Amino acid sequence: MYQKAHGREIVPDGPFVRQLIDLPRRGLDVGVFFKAKRKKAMTQVYLGNPIPDKVAREEGFLEAGGKTYLSRTILSNFKNLEFLRVVVSIGRILSRKDERVQFLKQCQRIVDVTLRKARNVVHIDDFEPFRFDKQVLEIGYFLSKTLKMDEVTVEAASIPFTIANPEYILLSNRKLVVMREDRQIPMSIFYLAGGIGYTFDKAIGAVSEERLFRTTADLSQYGIDPAYLDMSISRVTEDFQNSVHSLIFADIWKKTKAKPVGANFGGDLLIKPEPSSDMWSGVFEVYLAPPE
Repeated sequence: MYQKAHGREIVPDGPFVRQLIDLPRRGLDVGVFFKAKRKKAMTQVYLGNPIPDKVAREEGFLEAGGKTYLSRTILSNFKNLEFLRVVVSIGRILSRKDERVQFLKQCQRIVDVTLRKARNVVHIDDFEPFRFDKQVLEIGYFLSKTLKMDEVTVEAASIPFTIANPEYILLSNRKLVVMREDRQIPMSIFYLAGGIGYTFDKAIGAVSEERLFRTTADLSQYGIDPAYLDMSISRVTEDFQNSVHSLIFADIWKKTKAKPVGANFGGDLLIKPEPSSDMWSGVFEVYLAPPE
């Protein structure tokens, strides 16, 4: 079953979002921010590293925290959307004029491409792709509002998520549960790299069987080699019970029809239960994003 590697986009639905993969960022960090008029918080989808929210609330050429940014609003006060904003960062302070000019040229290309994609969405009169606030739920909101838990139950149910500290949980209804109020969503293409076999024992809990299945497909062209795979997977196998198993098979999923179909760790590691797997035994598929 692991002979082939498949590219997977793990992002919210919508043609606009899927098209962001081909932004010409060339190593720059790009954050696309959406703010619905009816919501207090804005949502970020980012390529590379996330952009601080405080930067995204500003406009223009900015320097903050030892980094240089360009923030541009693409749409504002459109239907129920307060704004759609693109923020680009080079990750350092640019001290020379020629560096700043080159950075601004790169930013302009990214802004132009994003603007064209946004216009396409507006032209076909399909506003749904912008509504990330409907797809991305903060864990506290998900437990209290969606599952209707009281304050004490929410605190207890949050423990597995706090311990595992995933980037997000992808649900079967295509919603994403994130751990932070800012609801940042890393965006990437993942490649199936292998799988981890496991069994569950009532006395000692879930045990990784030290069976790491590897794909026979050559992923070296993406920078995914055996060493990178081993380094990535060690992040969840060192505490297998608490980092993966208890998250995927937490009791809270009995209260909702939407089940977890994947857990993202660190933005670049995606763990998905193989369809025939259950609490007692199975395989967790390992997907990796190419290293930066």
